[in-house]
Amino acid sequence: MDSLTLTPKAGPPLQHLHSSCPICGGTSLNPLWRVHGYSIVRCAGCALAFVQNILTREELASHYVQGGDPVYSEVNRECLGYYYTKLRGLIEARYARPGRLLDVGCSGGWFLDAMQGWECHGCDIAPPEAGPGQRHGDRFFEGDFDAYPGRDGFFDVITMQDVFDHMPQPLAALAKCHRMLKSGGLLVVKVHNISCLYAKLSGPRFYAVIPPTHLFYYDRNTLSSALSRSGFRVVESRFIAHQLQISTVFMRLSRDNERSAFRHLYKATVGRPLGNIRIRKNLHDVITVLAVKRDSQSWAPSPSSPSWQAAL
Repeated sequence: MDSLTLTPKAGPPLQHLHSSCPICGGTSLNPLWRVHGYSIVRCAGCALAFVQNILTREELASHYVQGGDPVYSEVNRECLGYYYTKLRGLIEARYARPGRLLDVGCSGGWFLDAMQGWECHGCDIAPPEAGPGQRHGDRFFEGDFDAYPGRDGFFDVITMQDVFDHMPQPLAALAKCHRMLKSGGLLVVKVHNISCLYAKLSGPRFYAVIPPTHLFYYDRNTLSSALSRSGFRVVESRFIAHQLQISTVFMRLSRDNERSAFRHLYKATVGRPLGNIRIRKNLHDVITVLAVKRDSQSWAPSPSSPSWQAAL
């Protein structure tokens, strides 16, 4: 999903607003920020922060262009591989032998390439032109995750890296993952952490607060709550370091603002020796959570959640 980038345009009409929390169903929503014309609120019940404006799939699609995020590109493959190597270690510590894996929002398919030995599948709504379909054939699906034709109980592992906070119906997405995983299967979710010190100090200027690209702003507690409501048991959460190029730092800090000084610095350094310098970053601003599918007999979905109703 992060192969997509925002094309700025006006927000939707104000009357199209969530009246309740998409995770817990609570109706007490406190205003938090207004960013790019969008209202961001926090649920008083579960503390989830999210974009209150409701956008249709078509409206969301109009904000994206294909292959737009330079972080998810061939030239940045080695930096991506730094995290992928660590994630592979966490996954394989739980599996004696390789199995079937699905990477949702796989972009160019570089994580699939990193999981050699596994039967790898991927899907992405707008992959780069030289996308994973050329290397993974019919195991790659181009389209929205809602339309992914996955079989029930088919996968050992499903990963959602930098994509879950883009999804307008998070519980529906988790319900689909639950159905497609084998009993005891592993779900890996990587998102930005809105409760890290950097985010608290930055407030609405935190680099990940870029609606409508990111619709939800999770932390360990709210992500764990969503997973638990969807039939998963969290078994591990990690703040895993990332490797970034200097130019990427400037690009992220620009927050999709073409007039930002950071955007000018990005353009001045990208592809040049200074911009290609790599740094290791771990501000606890990104969290990776591993959760195991619970037996359907050991849990029941909350009937109050509107997103769960959409998943049935």
